Amino acid sequence: MNPILKWFEGIFASLPLPLLEVWGRFGYLIGFALMLAAYGGFTFRPGGRWGFGRERQAWDSQALLSVIVTFVSILITGYLGSLIVFVPGAQTFESLKDLSVFLCILLFGYPALIAVPFAYGISDLMEGVPPDFLLDWLVGYFINPACFWVAYQLIGKDPDFRKPKTWGWYLLFVLIFMSIEPQLWGYICSDKFTSEISYRNIVPALFFTTLVTWIIAPFAMLGAFPLAKRYSLFWAGIPGHIKEKIIGARDWIWESGRGSVKPSGGFYDQGLPIRMFLVTPFIVLVLIMVGMTSYLTLRSSEETANKLAARLHQEISENINLQLDDFLALSERSSEFERRRGVGELLKNTNIATVGRAFIIDRRGKLISSSNQTRSFTPQPNGGESVEDPVIQNAVQKLTQTFGNLQGLDVSTQSSFHIITAKPLSRENWLMQATPYQDNSKSMDWIVITAMPEAYYLEGVRTGNSQSAMVFAVALALSLLIAAFLSSMVTAPISRISQATQAVAGGDLTQRVPMSRLEELRVLSSSFNHMAEQLQEFLHRTKSSEERSRDLIATTPGIVWEADAITFNFTFVSQQAERLLGYSVGDWKEPGFWADHIHPEDRERAVNYCVECTANLKSHEFEYRFIGKDGRTVWLRDLVRVIAEDAKPKWLRGVMVDITERKIIEEKLLERNQFIESILDITPDILYIYDIVEMKNVYSNNGIQLVLGYSVEEIQEMGSKILPILIHPEDYQVYMDRIVPKYATTGDKDLIEHYYRIRHKDGNWRWLTSRELIYRRNSDGSPKEIFGISYDITKNKQAEATILDLNATLEKRIEIRTDELKKSNESLVEAVQNLEKTMHELKDAQGQLLLSEKLATLGQLAASMTHELNTPLGAIVSSNRAILDIIQDEIKSIPNLLSNLNEEDLKRFKIILDVGLREASRSEEFPNRTLRKEVFRTLRESGIKDYESIANSVIETGLYRVEHDLPWLLQSENASEILQAVASLSTIVRLSNVISIATGKASHVVEALKNYLNPGGEVQEDEISLVDVRSEIETILTLYHSKIKYGVEIVRNYDTNEKCLGNADKLNQVWINLLNNGLHSMDYKGKMEIIIEKKEPWIITSFIDSGTGIPKEIQGKIFEPFFTTKKHGEGVGLGLDICKKIIEKMGGRIEFESAPGRTKFSVWLKSANSSKEALP
Repeated sequence: MNPILKWFEGIFASLPLPLLEVWGRFGYLIGFALMLAAYGGFTFRPGGRWGFGRERQAWDSQALLSVIVTFVSILITGYLGSLIVFVPGAQTFESLKDLSVFLCILLFGYPALIAVPFAYGISDLMEGVPPDFLLDWLVGYFINPACFWVAYQLIGKDPDFRKPKTWGWYLLFVLIFMSIEPQLWGYICSDKFTSEISYRNIVPALFFTTLVTWIIAPFAMLGAFPLAKRYSLFWAGIPGHIKEKIIGARDWIWESGRGSVKPSGGFYDQGLPIRMFLVTPFIVLVLIMVGMTSYLTLRSSEETANKLAARLHQEISENINLQLDDFLALSERSSEFERRRGVGELLKNTNIATVGRAFIIDRRGKLISSSNQTRSFTPQPNGGESVEDPVIQNAVQKLTQTFGNLQGLDVSTQSSFHIITAKPLSRENWLMQATPYQDNSKSMDWIVITAMPEAYYLEGVRTGNSQSAMVFAVALALSLLIAAFLSSMVTAPISRISQATQAVAGGDLTQRVPMSRLEELRVLSSSFNHMAEQLQEFLHRTKSSEERSRDLIATTPGIVWEADAITFNFTFVSQQAERLLGYSVGDWKEPGFWADHIHPEDRERAVNYCVECTANLKSHEFEYRFIGKDGRTVWLRDLVRVIAEDAKPKWLRGVMVDITERKIIEEKLLERNQFIESILDITPDILYIYDIVEMKNVYSNNGIQLVLGYSVEEIQEMGSKILPILIHPEDYQVYMDRIVPKYATTGDKDLIEHYYRIRHKDGNWRWLTSRELIYRRNSDGSPKEIFGISYDITKNKQAEATILDLNATLEKRIEIRTDELKKSNESLVEAVQNLEKTMHELKDAQGQLLLSEKLATLGQLAASMTHELNTPLGAIVSSNRAILDIIQDEIKSIPNLLSNLNEEDLKRFKIILDVGLREASRSEEFPNRTLRKEVFRTLRESGIKDYESIANSVIETGLYRVEHDLPWLLQSENASEILQAVASLSTIVRLSNVISIATGKASHVVEALKNYLNPGGEVQEDEISLVDVRSEIETILTLYHSKIKYGVEIVRNYDTNEKCLGNADKLNQVWINLLNNGLHSMDYKGKMEIIIEKKEPWIITSFIDSGTGIPKEIQGKIFEPFFTTKKHGEGVGLGLDICKKIIEKMGGRIEFESAPGRTKFSVWLKSANSSKEALP
């Protein structure tokens, strides 16, 4: 370490001393400014940003504990640092204290800053620093921690050295600290030492040891920071511990434990915490006692030592004088040299020579002899040879400064002087006594000087002082702990009471405080709890009373008033008067105000009635019209109570209630009910409410007349016999046995569904299905009334019956055909019984194949028919269920909605309903994305709230078609409910249309199948009649709709409506075969063109498909029996052969032409107007 220290000394030795002195003074001034800022509670980074602000320290238990920890850690590290020697006899690691200061100030903040100067001073006192040095360095003890305060400002809020940013700020702090602190100590020490020693020895040593400290500090912080946070001692993490604000501002902008805080607009002036009030005087008293005790002890010891030293000096001087007398008397004959050498030996043998100096000079200051050296000495620079002993130099210099000329020293005198050395660094005080001496002959006029270091006398005293300082430090630490403990015992209960008081002031009257162990505080806590209970009870009673009064006024839907019973002048009127009628409270209190503003038509009646009831002391209520400030007429209902005194009316108190809306509602109630009835009558089905207890109908809509032909009045007249009269006896019995018991067990939202027959007014039976819910219950929970909807399913039932009949007819026809074929086969066997066996088997096989072909065709028709009927029937069932769900979930809420609408909203409802019903009658279209975006934009630009949620309803009801009135229609607060109601009604109409269309489609399919199976009654197989080819083909296409609707395009070119001659049944077999062949050729994907044209005398029917075509090599074989191009199982090859034979038998012909992508089959049949002999 010594070479490094010498290197630093060499650097400072190379700098001019005046520069170092200026640098020291500058550092002292900067440090003094930092001291004022640090101890003044200022900050240069309020809220983490550069600026000038103030800090407020909360002196809580953590703050007091921080003072103690700081005090103890500095004393410990100061002691340990004094044991670490860098340069033997010269330099120790006393800067280890600076490490504690750095850690404590960064972790504890302002409390550590206050504790550092006192802990530093006691630590130096323990290390042996003279007390007078402490007083001289007092300012430096406060400036030193202020330099550490710079680090507190830069990284104090987050001293985490794991972050690169912290290292940057730390290096900046080190640079600032090293440019100020060592130099200012050089300036402070220059009063005790020379400038040369202060700036070129002390400053480099401080520079070196401090740098070592800054190398260690970050790593020490890595360990200390987590500990401080763990034990809640880190100042920036304690909520409310520190608050910061900008100078001149009223609001705090940053708070520890919370970070940045928003301005509250208020100003809180913190008072002195009670623990500080209790602890601070105790700590100050301890410090004063320790300081005064130390000072008086040291001073007393020094004075005693000085007196003892003066006495010892005097005795030693007298003893030396006596010895000189004896020695000089015996050595009168010796030479001058021998006599001087003998005097030197005499001085060396004195007791003082071992610890001090004894020497003799003449009146010129020339050294005669010394206990340490014998070389001559002259005090002037050019007066002779100098000596190296600094004690002799400083002693003679002191005498010369005191007396000027040594000739004036006539009597013994005592004085002191300082010896300052750089290595080791010391400033030692020496005590001396100068005594004039003359021998008996008075030839030798000398001055005998004895000098001893003050430390020789005070060594024991200073050791005792150091030990006393350690005892005082321990006593002070214990005192701080005791003070903190005692203050906690006193302040903790008071703090709890204070917090509870603040909570009570904030409205929390449930606060209670626990009992303290101190009697006075126990009484205080008990009194507080009792006071809080009484206050809570009193405030509860007061609050209840206030709430009752406030509720009477605030919740009353009218004007609360009080008036003089004689003059009718108001003495109190609630604020509702101004909101309701526009007149201020002051206007109401004007004389005659009430009577003057009653409607002229009601004034006389109302005033006379009130006067009469008041005179009779009778509380009363009456209705009248009142003229508002804006000129409008308001209906009021006045409820008046007469307050009497001595049987005479004194006060009138009452409430005026606005009943204008009720009056308007009463006027429009009938119209609204009619409107609701008309809406319900739109529904094509029966809506009803039935009393199952009294067995009578409560309500029915107009749908009952549409479905059953009875008017509502006729239904009501039937009374309790309505069900036995109308329902089919079989179904009525089922209803009573199975359905009625379900009413008692079903829940309010459980549906009951049943089917039954009911008598129409025309006497026919209609099939209905009903879905019912419990609508109202008796007080005991049993069902009273049910709400239901019934819709007519007669057509569905008829369609089912027709299908069953058609299936039976089909089976019968197949059976007949089978019988015919059997008979034909039998006849054929009889006719050819003489033919060869081979021909017989061939004919028999041919008959079987013809039967298979026919049955295959019928099977295809049956499969297609089933699909065509299932589709419309499924649509009917799903639509009916949807209508029932809407009525169950939504229709019931429409009457309540309409009853709550005002006149303006009713107009909107009518318009929207009209648009929605018209939209429901249109063909259903799916809105595209462009329409949705346009509707979104229109609603958004119109300022419609929740436009996204109602956009679908606007599109569904078709309301977007009303472009100009759309914003007005949707401005109502009830717009969403209105749209939902209209959407429900329009959906019912739309679904009813779906049912109608599906029913028609099913009827059309049934009719087509009927026509196909029985085209005109019983027709002989070979009978020729007029055939409408166009109608027959359309029937076939209807039956084949399921096979062609997805992938086949049918093109109809019917150029003539004229009928042809033929057998409709046989021709249908031809059309089906040609259609099947074309579809199979296209694989049911492509284009099929059907042409009917006339070329006299022929009606030509052509089927053109876009299939693969017939290869040329087989075109000559297609009409041959058993020739087929289909896969096995798809046909036997008799279709075209049969078709050709049928056509030729009717006098016509069949021909074809084929190419890839186009095959055309044409059937030529005679027109109805042609002659039978006409041939092609």
